[in-house]
Amino acid sequence: MRIPHYLVRAPSGVFHFRRRVPAVVATLLKKHVVKKSLGTRELSVGRDLALHLWRAYDELHSVLKVMGMSGKKWDVDELAALLNRRGINYKLKVGADGSIELETKDAADHIEAMEAIDRIGDMRKEVMVQAWMRDGWSPNAPTPTAPKPVSHPSAPIPQATPVSASPQAALPEAVMPLGKATTQWLADIKKDTVPKTLVSKRLALEDFARSVGESTPVHECTRVPIGAWVSELRARDLATPTIVNRLSYVRGFLAWAKGKGFIHFEAHSNPASGQASYGAREKRQRKKHGFRAYNDAQLKLLFAPDNLKKLNTDAQLGMWMGLFTGARVSEIGQLALSDFFDVDGIPCLRITDEGVGQSTKNEVSNRIIPVHPEFIRMGLLIRVERLRAAGERRLFPKSGRRATKAGAAINGQGDWLSKAFGRHLSAILPKPETGKLGFHSFRKTLIQHLQAHGIEAEVRAAYVGHDLDDEHHNTYSDDVPKQQVLDAIQKLDYPVKPDTDAFA
Repeated sequence: MRIPHYLVRAPSGVFHFRRRVPAVVATLLKKHVVKKSLGTRELSVGRDLALHLWRAYDELHSVLKVMGMSGKKWDVDELAALLNRRGINYKLKVGADGSIELETKDAADHIEAMEAIDRIGDMRKEVMVQAWMRDGWSPNAPTPTAPKPVSHPSAPIPQATPVSASPQAALPEAVMPLGKATTQWLADIKKDTVPKTLVSKRLALEDFARSVGESTPVHECTRVPIGAWVSELRARDLATPTIVNRLSYVRGFLAWAKGKGFIHFEAHSNPASGQASYGAREKRQRKKHGFRAYNDAQLKLLFAPDNLKKLNTDAQLGMWMGLFTGARVSEIGQLALSDFFDVDGIPCLRITDEGVGQSTKNEVSNRIIPVHPEFIRMGLLIRVERLRAAGERRLFPKSGRRATKAGAAINGQGDWLSKAFGRHLSAILPKPETGKLGFHSFRKTLIQHLQAHGIEAEVRAAYVGHDLDDEHHNTYSDDVPKQQVLDAIQKLDYPVKPDTDAFA
C-alpha cells in the first residue's frame, strides 16, 4: 500500500507525521523538520491524523511569523496547544468513489482546505480505497477496529460546505489475481527466454505469489507487500545477489502487468525497484562462493583414460571442448555443423544465437574463434565432415535429439552434457570446502591459464565471449585477428591431452 510522503513508519510499525519546516520560521523553531508520533499502526487512521497536524502546523507557522517579531521564543507544543484552544478542527470525509470532502467554516478556510486536499493527492490510488470501491463499503462507516475519535475543545461547527477533490483515473483497467497473471506472463515471455532463465523467473514469481497470496489482485502488489517478501527472503538466509535477481524478475513482471492494465504506477516508480542492492563489498564476498578453476591434479583425474571410458563419446568430446574453448555448456551442446568453416585459411567455429534452437547469454557471447590445434589432432574436423556426409546438422545429433524430446531443459541444448559431466565429477572429485566445481570451472581454468601466459584481456575476452564493460574493448575485440587469437590459445599447456583421432 502506498504511504503518503508526510507519513513515516517506525520499525515498531507506528506511523509518525513528518514535515519540513519552512525556511522563514526554521530559525525561530530551531529545527528544520518536525516529527510527531501518531500513536497508530493503521495507515488510514494515520493519514487522517496527519492531515489534521499538517493544518495545525500551517496555523502554527502563521502565528510564528507574527509573534516572531516580538522576540519571544515559542515552544512548538505550546503553540499547538494555543491553536487547539482557538477551536481549529477539520473533518475529513472520503466518498465511496474515492473523492474527498473536507468540512470548512468560511471562504478563507475553503481555499486552505483545497490546498490540503491537493497535498493528500488522489486517494483512489490507495489500495484501501480501491478495496472499498470493489466491496461497496463506505469508509465513513464504523468498524470494530476503528479507534475512538479524538475530541478537540472547540465551539460547535456551523453547517459544513463540502469541498470535493476532482477525481483522476488511476485505477487499473482490470482486476487480475496475482497467480493467474503470473501464469499469463510466463506464457508471454517463454518464446524469447532461455529455458534456464525461464525456470528461474517461474520459481521467483511462484514464490512471490505464495508470499503475497495468489488471489491477491495485481494492483495491490505495492511496495509494502514486496518489502515484506524481501524480508522473508532474508529470513531464509538467501544471498543478496539471489534476492536482487528475484526482485528484477518481479520488476519485469510488474512492468508487463502495467502494460496489460492490471496495475498503475508512475514512470520510474516500479514498486519492486530499490528494495535491495548488491554492493561492491558483497560482490567481493560472493566471489569466494563462485566457481573455482581446476588445478592440474584435478584435471588429471577428470581426464584419466580409465575414468573417461565411463562416459559416452559425445560427453567426452564435450568435456575436451569445454577445457580448450572455455565455452558455456549450452554453447557447446547447440553447435551445428554449419558453425564450422574457414576464415582467412584458419579453421574456425562459430557460437551464435542465429540458428534454430540456438541461444547465447548476450550479444558479446556471439563470436567466431579459431579451432584449437588439439581439436584437429583429435579428429574433430574429420567428425564434422563425416556427419555432414551422413546428412546430419548437429555436432551432437543423438544427444541433441534426446534433449529435444525431453522438452525444454534448464541448460538448453547442453543440458545432457551438463548432467553427464555432473555425474562424472561427483564420482571422481569431492566437493570443495569453499566455492563450486562444475562444467563452468573449465571456463575459469582456461582464462587463468591465458592470464598466466600474459595474454591481454581483449584477446581473452574475444575468445571466451566476455564483455569488459569498456567502449574500447567493444570496438577492438571484434577486430582481433584470428591468427592473433590462435597464437594465444596455442600457449595453453594443460597436463592432459586427447588421443590422436579419438573422435574422427
